[in-house]
Amino acid sequence: MEIKPYTQDLQPLVRAFNLRLRAGGEQYWRFPESYVPRFPKLSNNNPYQELFVACDHQEVRGGYLLTHSQFSIHGQTTWIACGPQLSMSEGIVNGSYRAIGVLNLRDALKKQPLLYGLGIGGFQEPQARLLKTMRWPLKAVPFFFKVLNSSQFFANIAYLRRNEGTRVLLDMARYSGIGWAAIRLAHLRPWRQDGFTTLEMVPEFGAWADELWNKCKDRYSLIAVRESATLNRLYPPSDPRFLRLKISRRGKLLAWAVALDTQMSAHKHFGGMRVGSVVDCLAEPEDAALAVQHSTWFLEQRGVDLIVSNQASAVWGKAFLAAGYLRGPTNFILGLSPLLAAKLEPLETSGETFHMNRGDGDGPINL
Repeated sequence: MEIKPYTQDLQPLVRAFNLRLRAGGEQYWRFPESYVPRFPKLSNNNPYQELFVACDHQEVRGGYLLTHSQFSIHGQTTWIACGPQLSMSEGIVNGSYRAIGVLNLRDALKKQPLLYGLGIGGFQEPQARLLKTMRWPLKAVPFFFKVLNSSQFFANIAYLRRNEGTRVLLDMARYSGIGWAAIRLAHLRPWRQDGFTTLEMVPEFGAWADELWNKCKDRYSLIAVRESATLNRLYPPSDPRFLRLKISRRGKLLAWAVALDTQMSAHKHFGGMRVGSVVDCLAEPEDAALAVQHSTWFLEQRGVDLIVSNQASAVWGKAFLAAGYLRGPTNFILGLSPLLAAKLEPLETSGETFHMNRGDGDGPINL
Protein backbone atom coordinates (compact mmCIF):
# COMPACT_ATOMS: atom_id res chain seq x y z
CA MET A 1 0.00 0.00 0.00
CA GLU A 2 1.41 3.38 -1.02
CA ILE A 3 0.04 6.75 0.14
CA LYS A 4 0.82 9.50 -2.35
CA PRO A 5 -0.42 12.92 -3.45
CA TYR A 6 -3.70 12.92 -5.34
CA THR A 7 -2.91 13.91 -8.93
CA GLN A 8 -5.05 14.34 -12.02
CA ASP A 9 -4.20 10.93 -13.45
CA LEU A 10 -5.69 9.27 -10.36
CA GLN A 11 -9.16 10.80 -10.77
CA PRO A 12 -10.58 7.78 -12.70
CA LEU A 13 -9.34 5.46 -9.94
CA VAL A 14 -11.00 7.62 -7.28
CA ARG A 15 -14.27 7.51 -9.21
CA ALA A 16 -13.97 3.72 -9.34
CA PHE A 17 -13.28 3.69 -5.57
CA ASN A 18 -16.45 5.70 -4.91
CA LEU A 19 -18.46 3.34 -7.12
CA ARG A 20 -17.24 0.37 -5.09
CA LEU A 21 -18.30 2.12 -1.89
CA ARG A 22 -21.76 2.77 -3.32
CA ALA A 23 -22.07 -0.81 -4.58
CA GLY A 24 -21.07 -2.02 -1.11
CA GLY A 25 -23.95 -0.12 0.49
CA GLU A 26 -22.21 3.08 1.63
CA GLN A 27 -24.63 5.88 0.72
CA TYR A 28 -23.06 8.88 2.47
CA TRP A 29 -19.27 9.04 2.23
CA ARG A 30 -17.50 9.88 -1.03
CA PHE A 31 -13.90 10.94 -1.65
CA PRO A 32 -13.51 14.12 -3.75
CA GLU A 33 -13.42 13.20 -7.42
CA SER A 34 -11.42 16.30 -8.31
CA TYR A 35 -7.75 16.38 -7.41
CA VAL A 36 -7.91 20.18 -7.01
CA PRO A 37 -8.39 21.09 -3.31
CA ARG A 38 -10.83 23.75 -2.15
CA PHE A 39 -7.86 25.85 -0.95
CA PRO A 40 -4.77 25.37 -3.15
CA LYS A 41 -1.46 26.40 -1.62
CA LEU A 42 -0.50 30.02 -2.21
CA SER A 43 2.70 31.91 -1.45
CA ASN A 44 1.27 33.71 1.62
CA ASN A 45 0.17 32.50 5.05
CA ASN A 46 -3.40 31.59 4.10
CA PRO A 47 -4.89 28.16 4.86
CA TYR A 48 -4.32 25.51 2.22
CA GLN A 49 -5.27 21.88 1.63
CA GLU A 50 -3.56 18.73 0.40
CA LEU A 51 -5.20 15.53 -0.82
CA PHE A 52 -3.61 12.08 -0.54
CA VAL A 53 -4.72 8.65 -1.73
CA ALA A 54 -3.80 5.12 -0.67
CA CYS A 55 -3.05 2.96 -3.71
CA ASP A 56 -2.72 -0.80 -4.02
CA HIS A 57 -1.99 -2.55 -7.33
CA GLN A 58 -3.25 0.30 -9.52
CA GLU A 59 -6.40 0.81 -7.45
CA VAL A 60 -7.26 3.56 -4.98
CA ARG A 61 -8.30 1.98 -1.68
CA GLY A 62 -8.67 5.12 0.43
CA GLY A 63 -7.43 8.64 1.04
CA TYR A 64 -7.49 11.70 3.25
CA LEU A 65 -7.43 15.48 3.24
CA LEU A 66 -5.16 17.78 5.27
CA THR A 67 -6.08 21.42 5.87
CA HIS A 68 -3.12 23.50 7.06
CA SER A 69 -3.85 26.69 9.02
CA GLN A 70 -2.09 29.06 11.35
CA PHE A 71 -3.31 28.97 14.95
CA SER A 72 -2.55 30.93 18.06
CA ILE A 73 -1.69 28.53 20.91
CA HIS A 74 -1.45 30.40 24.20
CA GLY A 75 -0.58 33.51 22.19
CA GLN A 76 2.10 31.87 20.01
CA THR A 77 1.33 31.55 16.30
CA THR A 78 2.20 28.26 14.62
CA TRP A 79 1.06 26.06 11.75
CA ILE A 80 -1.13 23.08 12.59
CA ALA A 81 -3.34 20.91 10.39
CA CYS A 82 -6.83 19.50 10.52
CA GLY A 83 -6.82 15.90 9.46
CA PRO A 84 -6.98 13.40 8.32
CA GLN A 85 -10.25 14.95 7.20
CA LEU A 86 -12.40 12.85 4.91
CA SER A 87 -10.19 9.93 5.91
CA MET A 88 -11.74 7.05 4.05
CA SER A 89 -10.92 3.49 3.21
CA GLU A 90 -12.49 0.63 1.35
CA GLY A 91 -12.64 -0.99 4.77
CA ILE A 92 -16.09 0.64 5.07
CA VAL A 93 -17.42 -2.08 2.79
CA ASN A 94 -14.55 -4.61 2.66
CA GLY A 95 -12.89 -5.80 5.84
CA SER A 96 -9.65 -6.55 3.99
CA TYR A 97 -8.88 -2.80 3.96
CA ARG A 98 -9.71 -1.79 7.53
CA ALA A 99 -6.07 -0.98 8.29
CA ILE A 100 -6.04 1.90 5.80
CA GLY A 101 -7.55 4.25 8.39
CA VAL A 102 -4.52 3.67 10.64
CA LEU A 103 -2.15 4.11 7.69
CA ASN A 104 -3.82 7.40 6.75
CA LEU A 105 -3.50 8.74 10.28
CA ARG A 106 0.14 7.70 10.69
CA ASP A 107 1.02 9.25 7.34
CA ALA A 108 -0.70 12.51 8.29
CA LEU A 109 1.17 12.64 11.62
CA LYS A 110 4.48 12.27 9.78
CA LYS A 111 3.60 15.26 7.62
CA GLN A 112 2.34 17.38 10.55
CA PRO A 113 2.58 16.12 14.17
CA LEU A 114 0.49 19.10 15.37
CA LEU A 115 -2.78 17.67 14.13
CA TYR A 116 -6.42 17.90 15.10
CA GLY A 117 -9.64 16.32 13.89
CA LEU A 118 -12.96 18.19 13.96
CA GLY A 119 -16.47 17.05 13.16
CA ILE A 120 -16.00 13.26 13.02
CA GLY A 121 -19.72 12.50 13.50
CA GLY A 122 -19.80 11.30 17.10
CA PHE A 123 -17.82 9.30 19.61
CA GLN A 124 -19.07 5.99 18.20
CA GLU A 125 -17.85 6.65 14.65
CA PRO A 126 -14.91 4.51 13.45
CA GLN A 127 -12.61 7.54 13.17
CA ALA A 128 -13.35 8.62 16.75
CA ARG A 129 -12.67 5.10 18.03
CA LEU A 130 -9.41 5.02 16.08
CA LEU A 131 -8.27 8.35 17.54
CA LYS A 132 -9.12 7.18 21.04
CA THR A 133 -7.11 3.98 20.48
CA MET A 134 -4.14 6.11 19.44
CA ARG A 135 -4.51 8.17 22.65
CA TRP A 136 -5.91 11.34 21.19
CA PRO A 137 -7.93 13.35 23.74
CA LEU A 138 -11.48 13.82 22.43
CA LYS A 139 -13.82 16.68 23.35
CA ALA A 140 -17.43 17.24 22.36
CA VAL A 141 -18.04 20.69 20.85
CA PRO A 142 -21.46 21.76 22.20
CA PHE A 143 -24.40 22.25 19.84
CA PHE A 144 -26.85 25.11 20.43
CA PHE A 145 -30.20 25.62 18.74
CA LYS A 146 -33.11 28.04 18.80
CA VAL A 147 -36.48 27.14 17.30
CA LEU A 148 -38.36 30.00 15.64
CA ASN A 149 -40.98 28.03 13.71
CA SER A 150 -42.21 25.22 15.96
CA SER A 151 -44.50 23.70 13.32
CA GLN A 152 -41.65 23.29 10.84
CA PHE A 153 -39.34 22.06 13.58
CA PHE A 154 -41.63 19.28 14.79
CA ALA A 155 -42.39 18.22 11.20
CA ASN A 156 -38.78 18.11 10.01
CA ILE A 157 -36.39 17.37 12.87
CA ALA A 158 -35.15 14.01 11.59
CA TYR A 159 -33.06 13.26 14.69
CA LEU A 160 -36.22 13.09 16.83
CA ARG A 161 -38.44 11.47 14.19
CA ARG A 162 -36.45 8.26 13.90
CA ASN A 163 -39.17 5.96 15.23
CA GLU A 164 -42.94 5.75 15.11
CA GLY A 165 -43.51 6.58 18.78
CA THR A 166 -41.64 9.88 18.77
CA ARG A 167 -43.15 10.82 15.40
CA VAL A 168 -46.64 10.49 16.89
CA LEU A 169 -45.70 12.60 19.92
CA LEU A 170 -44.09 15.28 17.77
CA ASP A 171 -47.15 15.45 15.51
CA MET A 172 -49.40 15.78 18.56
CA ALA A 173 -47.22 18.60 19.89
CA ARG A 174 -47.26 20.26 16.48
CA TYR A 175 -51.01 20.23 15.90
CA SER A 176 -52.23 20.73 19.47
CA GLY A 177 -50.32 23.93 20.15
CA ILE A 178 -48.58 22.38 23.14
CA GLY A 179 -45.31 22.24 21.24
CA TRP A 180 -45.52 25.92 20.30
CA ALA A 181 -46.11 26.90 23.94
CA ALA A 182 -43.28 24.67 25.18
CA ILE A 183 -40.83 26.08 22.63
CA ARG A 184 -41.79 29.66 23.50
CA LEU A 185 -41.27 28.97 27.19
CA ALA A 186 -37.96 27.17 26.66
CA HIS A 187 -36.50 29.98 24.55
CA LEU A 188 -37.87 32.86 26.60
CA ARG A 189 -35.07 35.28 27.43
CA PRO A 190 -35.70 39.00 27.92
CA TRP A 191 -33.56 41.08 25.57
CA ARG A 192 -34.06 44.43 23.93
CA GLN A 193 -31.80 46.34 21.57
CA ASP A 194 -30.11 49.17 23.46
CA GLY A 195 -30.03 51.66 20.60
CA PHE A 196 -26.26 52.07 20.85
CA THR A 197 -25.18 48.78 19.24
CA THR A 198 -25.41 48.52 15.46
CA LEU A 199 -25.18 45.63 13.02
CA GLU A 200 -24.31 45.92 9.36
CA MET A 201 -23.84 43.31 6.67
CA VAL A 202 -20.52 43.86 4.87
CA PRO A 203 -19.32 42.47 1.52
CA GLU A 204 -15.85 41.48 2.78
CA PHE A 205 -13.47 41.70 5.71
CA GLY A 206 -11.14 44.69 5.88
CA ALA A 207 -8.46 46.17 8.13
CA TRP A 208 -11.03 46.47 10.91
CA ALA A 209 -11.01 42.66 11.19
CA ASP A 210 -7.22 42.72 11.66
CA GLU A 211 -7.61 45.18 14.54
CA LEU A 212 -10.12 42.93 16.26
CA TRP A 213 -7.92 39.87 15.72
CA ASN A 214 -4.99 41.57 17.44
CA LYS A 215 -7.22 42.31 20.45
CA CYS A 216 -8.58 38.77 20.64
CA LYS A 217 -5.74 36.42 19.76
CA ASP A 218 -4.30 36.28 23.29
CA ARG A 219 -7.71 35.86 24.95
CA TYR A 220 -8.18 32.25 23.83
CA SER A 221 -5.89 29.27 24.46
CA LEU A 222 -6.47 27.80 20.98
CA ILE A 223 -7.83 29.82 18.06
CA ALA A 224 -7.30 29.83 14.31
CA VAL A 225 -5.81 33.00 12.85
CA ARG A 226 -8.69 35.23 11.77
CA GLU A 227 -7.00 38.09 9.94
CA SER A 228 -8.86 39.67 7.03
CA ALA A 229 -6.84 37.86 4.34
CA THR A 230 -7.63 34.50 5.90
CA LEU A 231 -11.31 35.36 6.39
CA ASN A 232 -11.72 36.47 2.79
CA ARG A 233 -10.23 33.14 1.69
CA LEU A 234 -12.51 31.11 3.92
CA TYR A 235 -15.59 33.22 3.13
CA PRO A 236 -14.86 34.69 -0.31
CA PRO A 237 -16.65 37.95 -1.20
CA SER A 238 -17.78 36.29 -4.43
CA ASP A 239 -19.85 33.71 -2.53
CA PRO A 240 -23.31 35.12 -1.69
CA ARG A 241 -24.07 32.33 0.81
CA PHE A 242 -21.88 33.89 3.49
CA LEU A 243 -23.54 36.70 5.43
CA ARG A 244 -20.74 38.75 7.03
CA LEU A 245 -21.92 40.75 10.01
CA LYS A 246 -20.05 43.64 11.63
CA ILE A 247 -21.22 44.61 15.12
CA SER A 248 -20.27 47.95 16.71
CA ARG A 249 -21.24 49.98 19.76
CA ARG A 250 -21.09 53.78 19.68
CA GLY A 251 -18.87 53.50 16.61
CA LYS A 252 -16.41 51.06 18.22
CA LEU A 253 -16.03 47.62 16.60
CA LEU A 254 -17.02 44.86 19.01
CA ALA A 255 -17.42 41.70 16.96
CA TRP A 256 -18.02 40.05 13.65
CA ALA A 257 -19.95 36.92 12.71
CA VAL A 258 -20.47 34.81 9.61
CA ALA A 259 -23.97 33.44 9.20
CA LEU A 260 -25.79 31.24 6.70
CA ASP A 261 -29.46 31.18 5.75
CA THR A 262 -30.08 27.84 4.01
CA GLN A 263 -33.25 26.27 2.70
CA MET A 264 -32.72 22.59 3.37
CA SER A 265 -34.16 19.77 1.27
CA ALA A 266 -34.34 16.23 2.64
CA HIS A 267 -31.43 17.03 4.96
CA LYS A 268 -30.49 14.07 7.15
CA HIS A 269 -30.90 16.18 10.32
CA PHE A 270 -33.08 19.18 9.39
CA GLY A 271 -35.41 17.82 6.70
CA GLY A 272 -36.91 20.72 4.77
CA MET A 273 -36.40 23.48 7.30
CA ARG A 274 -34.95 26.87 6.54
CA VAL A 275 -31.90 26.84 8.80
CA GLY A 276 -29.94 29.85 9.98
CA SER A 277 -26.51 29.19 11.41
CA VAL A 278 -23.76 31.14 13.13
CA VAL A 279 -20.79 29.35 11.61
CA ASP A 280 -17.97 31.64 12.73
CA CYS A 281 -17.61 34.62 15.04
CA LEU A 282 -15.04 36.64 16.94
CA ALA A 283 -15.09 39.09 19.84
CA GLU A 284 -13.32 39.56 23.11
CA PRO A 285 -14.94 37.24 25.67
CA GLU A 286 -16.79 40.06 27.45
CA ASP A 287 -18.48 41.03 24.15
CA ALA A 288 -19.55 37.52 23.14
CA ALA A 289 -23.10 37.99 24.46
CA LEU A 290 -23.72 41.10 22.36
CA ALA A 291 -22.33 39.35 19.28
CA VAL A 292 -24.67 36.39 19.74
CA GLN A 293 -27.72 38.53 20.49
CA HIS A 294 -27.33 40.67 17.38
CA SER A 295 -26.44 37.75 15.09
CA THR A 296 -29.55 35.96 16.36
CA TRP A 297 -31.73 39.03 15.82
CA PHE A 298 -30.39 39.32 12.26
CA LEU A 299 -31.34 35.72 11.41
CA GLU A 300 -34.72 36.07 13.13
CA GLN A 301 -35.51 39.06 10.92
CA ARG A 302 -34.74 36.96 7.84
CA GLY A 303 -37.47 34.48 8.80
CA VAL A 304 -35.52 31.25 9.35
CA ASP A 305 -37.19 28.31 11.08
CA LEU A 306 -34.23 27.31 13.24
CA ILE A 307 -30.85 28.78 14.23
CA VAL A 308 -27.92 26.49 15.12
CA SER A 309 -24.28 26.85 16.14
CA ASN A 310 -21.41 24.76 17.51
CA GLN A 311 -19.07 26.52 19.93
CA ALA A 312 -16.15 25.07 21.90
CA SER A 313 -15.58 28.15 24.09
CA ALA A 314 -17.33 28.10 27.47
CA VAL A 315 -17.88 31.88 27.32
CA TRP A 316 -19.51 31.68 23.90
CA GLY A 317 -21.61 28.75 25.03
CA LYS A 318 -22.96 30.80 27.93
CA ALA A 319 -23.67 33.65 25.51
CA PHE A 320 -25.83 31.40 23.33
CA LEU A 321 -27.72 30.08 26.36
CA ALA A 322 -28.29 33.65 27.56
CA ALA A 323 -29.73 34.50 24.13
CA GLY A 324 -32.41 31.85 24.50
CA TYR A 325 -30.74 28.88 22.82
CA LEU A 326 -30.97 25.33 24.10
CA ARG A 327 -28.09 22.88 24.18
CA GLY A 328 -28.73 19.71 22.17
CA PRO A 329 -26.92 16.45 21.42
CA THR A 330 -23.76 16.99 19.39
CA ASN A 331 -21.90 14.89 16.84
CA PHE A 332 -19.22 17.57 16.42
CA ILE A 333 -16.12 16.13 18.08
CA LEU A 334 -12.67 17.68 18.50
CA GLY A 335 -9.65 15.36 18.68
CA LEU A 336 -6.08 16.52 19.45
CA SER A 337 -2.91 14.69 18.48
CA PRO A 338 -0.72 13.83 21.50
CA LEU A 339 1.87 16.49 20.62
CA LEU A 340 -0.75 19.21 20.16
CA ALA A 341 -2.50 18.18 23.37
CA ALA A 342 0.81 18.46 25.24
CA LYS A 343 1.14 22.10 24.13
CA LEU A 344 -2.31 22.82 25.58
CA GLU A 345 -1.92 21.21 28.99
CA PRO A 346 -3.66 21.29 31.35
CA LEU A 347 -6.56 20.45 29.03
CA GLU A 348 -9.09 20.61 31.88
CA THR A 349 -8.64 24.39 32.07
CA SER A 350 -7.33 25.38 28.63
CA GLY A 351 -10.17 23.50 26.94
CA GLU A 352 -12.63 26.01 28.38
CA THR A 353 -11.03 28.77 26.29
CA PHE A 354 -10.66 26.95 22.96
CA HIS A 355 -12.41 29.08 20.32
CA MET A 356 -13.45 26.64 17.62
CA ASN A 357 -16.65 26.32 15.63
CA ARG A 358 -17.96 25.35 12.19
CA GLY A 359 -15.53 27.80 10.60
CA ASP A 360 -12.67 25.44 11.45
CA GLY A 361 -11.86 22.07 9.96
CA ASP A 362 -14.03 21.30 6.93
CA GLY A 363 -15.95 24.54 7.36
CA PRO A 364 -19.77 24.71 7.16
CA ILE A 365 -20.01 22.03 4.47
CA ASN A 366 -23.24 20.51 5.85
CA LEU A 367 -24.99 23.83 6.52
